[in-house]
Amino acid sequence: MIACNNDANVELHNFMQSCADVARQYCADNNHSYTTVIPPSLIESNVIPPMQKHQLCFIAAHGDYDGIYNEKDADVITIRTTNYAFADKGLYTIACSCAQNLYPELNRLGIKLFVGYNAPFIVGDDEDAFGDCAVEGMKHILQGKTKSEAYKAMLDKYDVVIKTLSFKDKIRLLRDKERLKFEGEDNTTIANLK
Repeated sequence: MIACNNDANVELHNFMQSCADVARQYCADNNHSYTTVIPPSLIESNVIPPMQKHQLCFIAAHGDYDGIYNEKDADVITIRTTNYAFADKGLYTIACSCAQNLYPELNRLGIKLFVGYNAPFIVGDDEDAFGDCAVEGMKHILQGKTKSEAYKAMLDKYDVVIKTLSFKDKIRLLRDKERLKFEGEDNTTIANLK
């Protein structure tokens, strides 16, 4: 499943749409089917229950410590939603801070793979560079690489891109890299997700 908050009134909606577009292309390149969820359909009932038919949920939206929200600030995936559908699945987020409280809740319920950030995700002036880094792990997961291989590839991508940026963007992207949480057993692959 690929979800994003591309509502025109939402800050960074173009960035979130771009990340979702790249995730869709990675799915197509690797023969993974997906469904897309965007506003006004970006609601809990269109994301969580359908996860029973998917292995991995990619979502680019705004979030906080407790979870991920839609364009109306309503819960999509949070500590207040019923998240049992994520047992044995994966969640790949580009959302602020949700690794703080949402990840431990999903981990308690048996999620096998979680990618997110434990602090605000910052997007600098070079949005493409930030997006490329943010979705890099998704590319490797969809190629069938293990969690540890995908995590290493993502960290390497951050390192390469950081060298090319302005000083301000270097600091911002380094901060994102340091706040990244890439959780799961090292040998987890998309084939291990149910």
